[in-house]
Amino acid sequence: MFGELKQDLEAGIASSDEDPETHYNLGIAFREMGLLDEAIGELQKAYQAFDRGHPFPQIMQTYTWLAQCFLEKGVPEAAVRWYEKALSVNGIDGETRTALNYELASAYEAAGDRQAALKRFTEVYGSNIDYRDVAERIKALKS
Repeated sequence: MFGELKQDLEAGIASSDEDPETHYNLGIAFREMGLLDEAIGELQKAYQAFDRGHPFPQIMQTYTWLAQCFLEKGVPEAAVRWYEKALSVNGIDGETRTALNYELASAYEAAGDRQAALKRFTEVYGSNIDYRDVAERIKALKS
């Protein structure tokens, strides 16, 4: 079944290789099926098409999906890169910035970079003292 789905989707993608929307949707579908490598490959293609100038309104979501996939694969260092890219997107609101900083801090912590994690958790704490378990995370990192 997976082989047939992939063939059908790849046939459609051949004509839309530069369509970030198609790659994005395929990446999400693969992730939901637990196929992380395939999901990462498709989401990276969406990013590459966007990077080559193809408009794509879900680019920040693409970055966060990539980060989540890398975290699930046990590669938090790669997740850090994608959360940082998500934070660099113009026009994100304060609540989204807070959430991204929290996720970035968690990725830094998973990668063993306690200092960077503490810095990002402190940014979250500074903008919303009650955000999730940020106060406890800071306390744990300081001890």
